Amino acid sequence: MPIKVLVLSDTHCESIKQLSPKLLYEIENVDIIIHAGDYTHISLVEELASLKTFYGVYGNMDSYEIKNRLPEKLVIELEGFKIGIAHPSEGGPPFGIKKRVKALIKEKTDAIVFGHTHKAELSRVGDILYMNPGSAKSSFLHPQTYILLDVSDKLYPKIVKI
Repeated sequence: MPIKVLVLSDTHCESIKQLSPKLLYEIENVDIIIHAGDYTHISLVEELASLKTFYGVYGNMDSYEIKNRLPEKLVIELEGFKIGIAHPSEGGPPFGIKKRVKALIKEKTDAIVFGHTHKAELSRVGDILYMNPGSAKSSFLHPQTYILLDVSDKLYPKIVKI
């Protein structure tokens, strides 16, 4: 049976109550939540961590309290796949962001989850699958998005628009 993972980033809200009903439904139906930073309020971190197995890193817009609680980068293993997670925490322009997060995550990984750009993306560079869930908060530049990732014999990611 595949592991179902909800991959989020750039939620920019204070509480789970500010997330869309579609996203709240997804939270109920996954096994794991991965968040690639920019929560902007510690209560959202605490709420997500209380609901499911949770892996998260801090982003450039997060408070000292969040940065004190979560790491800058993280490497997890799911069903034998190593997955790196980073925002990147220094922020800055989106140019070269995949190189920047790869430089931060020095371990060999099968995939890297990152955020910051607010633009959803699934791409491969060499043997690494890069997954950016986009932003779960509405923006005039990009639609609200997240990734549903099924982990079994392979990594099966799907970008979902809210």
